Amino acid sequence: MKASWDDHRFFLAIARAGSLTGAAKALSVSQPTVSRRLDAMETRIGTRLFHRTRKGYEMTPSGAELFETVVRVEEELAEAGRIVFDRDRDLSGSLRVTSTEIFVNGYLGQHIWAFLRTHTDIEIQLICTQSTLSLSRGEADIAIRFTETPPDTLVGRRLATVAYGIYSASDNSGDRFIPAERADWEWIGMHNETHNRMLYGTFSPRTRLKHRVDNMAAMHAMVRAGLGVSILPCYTADRDPGLRRLNPEPLLDPKFDMWVLYHPDVRRTHRLRVFAEFIADRIGGDVDLFEGRRPREG
Repeated sequence: MKASWDDHRFFLAIARAGSLTGAAKALSVSQPTVSRRLDAMETRIGTRLFHRTRKGYEMTPSGAELFETVVRVEEELAEAGRIVFDRDRDLSGSLRVTSTEIFVNGYLGQHIWAFLRTHTDIEIQLICTQSTLSLSRGEADIAIRFTETPPDTLVGRRLATVAYGIYSASDNSGDRFIPAERADWEWIGMHNETHNRMLYGTFSPRTRLKHRVDNMAAMHAMVRAGLGVSILPCYTADRDPGLRRLNPEPLLDPKFDMWVLYHPDVRRTHRLRVFAEFIADRIGGDVDLFEGRRPREG
């Protein structure tokens, strides 16, 4: 019995993640569901696709051969979808936009609502994630990403460099957490070590974290509550009267350049171009905010 495309979707997720847990997270399903689907698929096609090892799930020769075929089919389907997408020259239809949660909540959301008030026939699907979705595979139509070197497979433009600062609570209740010696500060970071290495490794490599959270919004809230200090983006933290920046000069690095990106196959799609230009114009008017140079109001 042949496997369905849905089976292949589960197979690809396991192959790319190297584990059932990672695949389950990527597919937004439970780990037992992924395990059952894999067992059923292997039974239907009559061969093992993965070796179960201590390090995770490694593809067998049969699995590696299937992976190449399925990836090729996936890319062809994505290309077919882009062709259909490109035929729609009207300012209507859906547009899948991906960026980080803190950028969407702290800035992008209000401007998307303004865009939709003008372009009422466009439907926005927001995907808030720290993960880098594949525009080539059609996981999103347009991305706003923070990187020094965007992939060569995508096109777009650089919008600004996002500055960061070291922040504490602004009221007196937070002062007890800010000793005179920086080495004694109680720092808040993320559970995600990749994020910590990127951020703290760039601006404060000797920092030892005391508290950890799983998203930037929670980190912002903990600093505001006076539970410690952290490195936060200036475009959200400088506008919060509950925070004060401890470093007078903004922290800037090219790896935090902000880009609007999309696949070249959809660059002629009218609604995508109009949205990209709209967002670029809004961010261009707020460059001083993103680069940490806007005076605090009030």
